[in-house]
Amino acid sequence: MKKSLCKFGAGLLIGLPCLAPVAQAEEAATPELTTNIGVVSEYVFRGIRQTWGQPAIQGGIDYVHPSGWYVGTWMSNTSSKLYGGATVEVDLYGGYRTTIADVTYDVGVLQFLYPGANYNKITPANTYRSKTYNTTELYVAGTWQWLNAKVSRTMTNVGYGGFSNNNAPVGGFPGDTSAGVTGANTKGSWYVELNANYEFLPTWTVNAHVGHESVANSKNLNYEDYKLGVTKTLPNGWSASLAYSATSGTTYWKRYPSVTNDGTKLNMADDVWIASVNRTF
Repeated sequence: MKKSLCKFGAGLLIGLPCLAPVAQAEEAATPELTTNIGVVSEYVFRGIRQTWGQPAIQGGIDYVHPSGWYVGTWMSNTSSKLYGGATVEVDLYGGYRTTIADVTYDVGVLQFLYPGANYNKITPANTYRSKTYNTTELYVAGTWQWLNAKVSRTMTNVGYGGFSNNNAPVGGFPGDTSAGVTGANTKGSWYVELNANYEFLPTWTVNAHVGHESVANSKNLNYEDYKLGVTKTLPNGWSASLAYSATSGTTYWKRYPSVTNDGTKLNMADDVWIASVNRTF
């Protein structure tokens, strides 16, 4: 989102808070307010394609207090073929970060909002019970130099992707009929990730990521995602990035049908190249 080295280059790992480094915030004499905007060839979040193979325009606003407290918001277009009735994702987040013995600790809460989206809007209408896609996560992260580890946990009964035994039961995925939700919902799902952002030449940073999604109360829905890319820092707040995203264990996302019932299908976890251009103000 905001800072290119916080996520795999600006716009490549998106949908989670990405604020100014704590050390930078602590050195500031006054609170810091920054904005960011960018274009990405495809919005991929935790290995899953969010815009049905189409580009996305994204942007956000971050406020960091010298004490280490921060809040922010971020937006991106999404696809109504993936989310019933939704074309926009809005993230709201806040937390606290501090540095102790060369390690930066970060704890916070993140709210994913999909205005107007609901499972009962999937075509044909009312095929599924009313349930929004909105999800709340708590996260804890630690960063040492160019290495970062982060753990996120869903706190709402929407859980992973809004999946429940009503809309994502075992047998409900064309790509893998053995996969599905076995409990009432997927509250308590975990996402664990490791990130590395190493500046190997001035203004050039290599970005590496591996993540594991553990979907609560489910069968064969867990998976891993990977990303490798490079970010070039440009003058006047600009940056450009290119990365390759891949997943494993996601056969159930193959041949995923559009929720608009238009007859189209897509491998939602297919390996893809992602390019982006961003600017921070």
